[in-house]
Amino acid sequence: MDYSHYNDQPVQMAVDLVNTFSTVTGEDKLISPENVSLFVSGAEANWCGPGWAPEEEDLHEVRALRTRLRSVFEAETAADAADIINSILSDVGATPRLSLHGEGPHLHFEAKGESPARWLGAITAMGLSAAMIEGGFERFGRCNSSTCDDVYVDTSRNKSRRNCSETCTTRENVAAYRSRQKV
Repeated sequence: MDYSHYNDQPVQMAVDLVNTFSTVTGEDKLISPENVSLFVSGAEANWCGPGWAPEEEDLHEVRALRTRLRSVFEAETAADAADIINSILSDVGATPRLSLHGEGPHLHFEAKGESPARWLGAITAMGLSAAMIEGGFERFGRCNSSTCDDVYVDTSRNKSRRNCSETCTTRENVAAYRSRQKV
């Protein structure tokens, strides 16, 4: 029986939000309030989002949340990651609520106040909490590719994931193969 509704979708939402900025290239996919609106609307179908029209302040708050979520993946220890997650949950005022939409009753953690950053903060921090409880902090990773810094949560059975995507895995394998051929 699954008592948590914070498994796949909110964890992927956290990963996707962090990955909207590349520290390698400096590319930022959240450059306007409209980008925030598009990001939130992609999650609303599963999480009953309130349908905001984000403003400039919301853009800055969501970017700040993104930075805090990245620091979870960059934490040195599980305790450090837990402190960051707990801080986010506290700051957004995440409160458990029984929800009856969808397949059946389940918990949602709703934020106090009306803002996309608070809403995203509650959902993504609870998702990462559930992922840490279920799989452990060692499941949180950053891509090993030299050209990528995206984050991921490893869902493989043997905890063997090293890259954020098949694209990066293939690129690294091809580079290693070519390097061996030069010798």
